[in-house]
Order: sequence, then structure tokens, then C-alpha cells
Amino acid sequence: MIDELTVRNFKCFHDEKTFAFSRLNLLTGINGRGKSSLLQAILILTQSVWHMADIKNLIINGEILSLGNFDDIKNSETKKDETIYFRFRLNGIDGDIELEYKENPKEPLQAVRKNEKISSKLLKSFSNRISKVHFVCADRLGPVKYVEKINLPDFMHVGQRGEYAINILANSINLDNVNDLLYRGKDANSIIQQTMEWLGYILEGAKIDIRGKDTESSILYMLINNKQNSYAYKPINVGFGYSYILPLIITGLIAKPGEIVMIENPEAHLHPRAQSRIAEFFALVASCGVQVFIESHSEHILNGFRVSTLKPDIPLKYDDFIIHYFNENFESEKLFVNEKGKIENWPFGFFDQEEIDLADIFKYGSNK
Repeated sequence: MIDELTVRNFKCFHDEKTFAFSRLNLLTGINGRGKSSLLQAILILTQSVWHMADIKNLIINGEILSLGNFDDIKNSETKKDETIYFRFRLNGIDGDIELEYKENPKEPLQAVRKNEKISSKLLKSFSNRISKVHFVCADRLGPVKYVEKINLPDFMHVGQRGEYAINILANSINLDNVNDLLYRGKDANSIIQQTMEWLGYILEGAKIDIRGKDTESSILYMLINNKQNSYAYKPINVGFGYSYILPLIITGLIAKPGEIVMIENPEAHLHPRAQSRIAEFFALVASCGVQVFIESHSEHILNGFRVSTLKPDIPLKYDDFIIHYFNENFESEKLFVNEKGKIENWPFGFFDQEEIDLADIFKYGSNK
């Protein structure tokens, strides 16, 4: 687990900023104030480890992120020779890992590590931890007609847009069963069965049928039934919510203890009750020893997490949940939930628009 991350000169973070994390982390706040950049500070190192275990080069464009060149990721207020700096503190590892990168004049799409003398043991431990990150971005694929069959990657993940999700479901019989904490219903605890159970719980009914698994076919396609009948429908005819949260559920079910899950905007295309229930799902995922980062603008996600810290059947304590609120001044405030589910240091502007709108309705309505 990442206990702490310090960044400097990376994207919007000019001055050195340190962020403390826990098992479940919610990043929320004003648009364009650093939430995605904070996740990218971790993800850019993940994709760099995938290319080179010693992280000598920072891979700016890869399987997870495509951020441009060095000038695009270095804070615009820095001087020409200033470097990008990261410091990580990991749970169970003695010593911080400090990584400093400068421009690579020979390869503008990469940066080169400036500090060469890093303990090989520490670097190896860091690389092993940071390489196992599941990330699903806000720009998910949505309904697709079919996908090509592929060999699943050694580190199994759904892909940043959910592009491997159907292939994972097609190979469910060969995969590990889900964690007991995530088991729902009375049927099998396989990935595909529990995907249906959670999809059904969140969206009030779901049955999945993967076609094309025979050896003669080079493609796979999925049919979904969101009603209690024998019909099966193409995803485009069921509703975007099903396709949008499918890779999120699969990600939570396949993530192993010690790994990291990062999800952008899980609330997309979901009604309020579904948003609350998918928050419950990720609270349970965090209870399984997976560190979870959620970027969201939804008060239903926020409140779903607060409820989850109180429910006796979810082994997640209130201090396992941290909120980072990014305000209009590009500052981050760390908010804490107490043992009663209340936020002790509720800042001005934090999820208060409903009260503002209701006050305006009362004010303007009383004049009619």
C-alpha cells in the first residue's frame, strides 16, 4: 500500500506537496485542480516499470497514459533545468523511494532518472508494488459489438478503457475464484458468476452470456439480459450503465491483496441508488487488502463510502477512508470521517450545491 506520495514540478504541482493515503481514498473537488494529475503521478511510474524494472526512464506515453512530451508533464512555472520529483512511502518497506527525472534531449517522449544511486533492494520492492495497478479511466468503451480474442496479460487487468473485460469473462473458468468478502448469492464464486451477481445488485438484475468461445471463432461478443426472462440483448440495447460499470466490477473481483485499483468517475451513467451500491462494492474491495483510489464528483459515491464505514458487515473502519478535496486554489485538503460517519473538517464549497439550489428554489418560489 502507498502510505504517502510527495510530488514536485509534475503537471499542476509546482511546489512540493505531500499526500497521505489509506485503504480507501476518494479524490474529489473542483474540475481541473489536480485530481487526475495525482493519479497520473502513480500511473506514469507504473507504465515505466512495465517497460523497465529499474525505472531509469520515465515513459510518458505507454499502455496506460499518453501525456505528450517532457514539457507537457513538467510544471509550466519551472525553469528549464528543473527536474520532476516523486517520493513514495510504502507500507511494510523501510525507507522512502525518491525518484528525480530530467529532460532526455535524445528522446523527448521520455525523461531520464537523475538520481542514479538508489538501493537495488529498495528499488526492486518499489517496482514490484507499483507494477500491479489496475486503472480504468472515465473514457470507457461502453457497448461494443464484439472484441477480438487475445491472450490475457501476465498481470491480468481489464485495460484502461475496459477493452479486455469480455476476454476475462470468457476465460473465467481458468481464473481464481473471487475473495469470500465479495461473494454474493448462492451460486458459484467464479469471476463471471460474481460479475453477474454484483451487476444485478447494483442495477437490479443482470445475466451475461459470452458467445464465440468455441475454438473456430476469432472474436467474442456479449449478450446481456436485464430482466427476468429468457431473452438476451446486445449491450447497445440494454443501457450504457451496464457496459460502463462492467469493467469496474471485473477489476474489483480480480484484484489481489497488495494490488492497487484506480477508477475514474464510477458514477457515469448510473442513477443515485446504483452509485451508492457501487461505492459499497469498492469499500468491500478495499476490505480485501486492495488499496482503492476513486476519483468522483458524486455525493452519492461519497455518502456510499461513509455508510460503508458504519455497516457491520463491511470490515472497513472509519480511519481506513481518506478524502482529498481539491479546491479552486489548486490546494488539497485532507478530510476525515469519524466513527459516526461524519466529516469532521467539512470545508466551504464541498458538496454544498444541493443546499444552495434548494435555498434558491425557496427564495425565488416564495415570490411567485
